[in-house]
Amino acid sequence: MNGRSGLGPLTPYNPPSKAALLGYSVNRDGQNEVIWQPQYDYQAYGAGGATQFTFFQTPIGQGGTTLADTSMKAAGQFPNPTEFLVTGIQVFFRPGNAVARAGLATGIVPENINDVNDILFADSWLELFIGSKPYLDDAPIGKFAMQFGIVGTEALSDSSTAGAVNKTIVDYARHGGRYYAITPVKLTTNQNFAVTINFPTAIAASVAGVIGVILDGFLYRLSQ
Repeated sequence: MNGRSGLGPLTPYNPPSKAALLGYSVNRDGQNEVIWQPQYDYQAYGAGGATQFTFFQTPIGQGGTTLADTSMKAAGQFPNPTEFLVTGIQVFFRPGNAVARAGLATGIVPENINDVNDILFADSWLELFIGSKPYLDDAPIGKFAMQFGIVGTEALSDSSTAGAVNKTIVDYARHGGRYYAITPVKLTTNQNFAVTINFPTAIAASVAGVIGVILDGFLYRLSQ
């Protein structure tokens, strides 16, 4: 051990010093800590669409929401003694059709792909609103690429006789692109904020899906 206080690059050959390790203890009575903890909020995207979706206003437990739906502990704010530093934004969209469909002819319309294209790349914009003014407006919402999704290989096969239906159709898509980092902004304790996704005209989906917003960043709170 070299006794340096900084963590430096963490590798098997460069463990943190004991002094540096103390700064990452979870047991520090009365002191603050910071962790990487993205905040998220998901809701239904109805088949008829809507002109506006507002996020981070329904806390856990209200309307039957759980941690699968949202990370919010209070409506539109971080309660005392928490704060949040926003560093990046992702838009989540999951179309509602089955991804793989067996026994269907190859002429089936790929509705999942169409829904991703029609909704995320339609006329639309995302707004991050804090206090009394917006801190970000950008369009279309397809710019806010989600950084996760299904990864794998697929195949279409047909060993049937003429006229028989013996095929598997794979219909999956997500938007891609560079990670959308923002100039960091801090949401202080009890500071009101919201993220809205807006459409001049509602965009219909083939069936209902799920849409959401993920705010990447750091959560500040008391240690234990």
